[in-house]
Amino acid sequence: MGDLMAEDEKEQYIRVNTEILNDAFWLGFILEIKRRITDYGVKELLTSFLLFFSSIFCDETLKANQGGLSGKRKITKKEISDYRMYNLKYIHNKKSDNTNLITKEMGIDFKNYIFDIYLHVDKNNTLLDVNFRNWNANKEENFELYDGIIATPYRWIEILFPDLYPSIEATLKDIIDDYVLKFSTAGIERKSYSCYRMFRNSNISDDEKLYILQKYGLVKSAIFIEQLLDMDISFEVGKFKFDSKRLWTKVKAIIIEGFWEDSKKRKIMVVQKIFKENELKINKNFYSLNRKIRDNIHYNHIDFFSDEELNYLKGQQKIYLENVLNEFDKHLYIVFDKEYKRDYAIAKFIYKFMKH
Repeated sequence: MGDLMAEDEKEQYIRVNTEILNDAFWLGFILEIKRRITDYGVKELLTSFLLFFSSIFCDETLKANQGGLSGKRKITKKEISDYRMYNLKYIHNKKSDNTNLITKEMGIDFKNYIFDIYLHVDKNNTLLDVNFRNWNANKEENFELYDGIIATPYRWIEILFPDLYPSIEATLKDIIDDYVLKFSTAGIERKSYSCYRMFRNSNISDDEKLYILQKYGLVKSAIFIEQLLDMDISFEVGKFKFDSKRLWTKVKAIIIEGFWEDSKKRKIMVVQKIFKENELKINKNFYSLNRKIRDNIHYNHIDFFSDEELNYLKGQQKIYLENVLNEFDKHLYIVFDKEYKRDYAIAKFIYKFMKH
């Protein structure tokens, strides 16, 4: 019995460390792409992605007594935990002082036609992200905190696994160049837009509009980055297996579970419609499996998933997130036509005139 327990504990130890190493490597991989490219729009998109998921990594490794924090200043556990909870749990609404402060600083206005937001769009002017979700990330007083959060996962490997680090770093360098080129030529643009224009054909409440502004980029940027990486890479270093598919299924599981958590806190009409659509298209046994892989963010017990299970999750997650974006898109009007160009030119002229 004792030998069996020892074997189980040894197996779980390997699983936990493999999971942390895997997450750290791929987050570090994306960070290295961000560091090597010069395109500001792509950098912003990758930063938003990394802030969300690296904050979870940092908080969970600390809770599991598995690591420390990187950065130019001492970052407290409370700062990490608060920011992680903000990313995962906070829902913007007009009764919130924090939301009202952000909308005031940005000048968000759903009733008047002003240019109050920036959109990240691809070469086809398809929406990828909105600057509303990470507005505070652009404030100078937050730079060191957020820089520490983003830098921690890969630095974690170097500190805790110094013997493995040279081999892992060599692997990263071997595979990264092609992906740096892909992201460098992605053609992501940052365009000024209007919340009034964006929702001009929708009659949903302002809180629902804020919800879409908050969640759209989280979903779309994760899908876009995964598609651009276009990889299913696995390799082994010693007894540890690295697998990109495992990270991405967990990333999407976290996003999907977030909609369920949001629905328990507040009745959100667009989310209820997504759930109704899912009833027609998503297998019921998907949800428990999705929640199970989401729970692998807790680095004290890790469940194993076969390739068959990961492929099943990937297919169902694709349908779920397509349903999310389809519902959100019903409420959005994002067109860069002659009317837009005229209105934007007038707005720039008025802004320049008022400055003088």
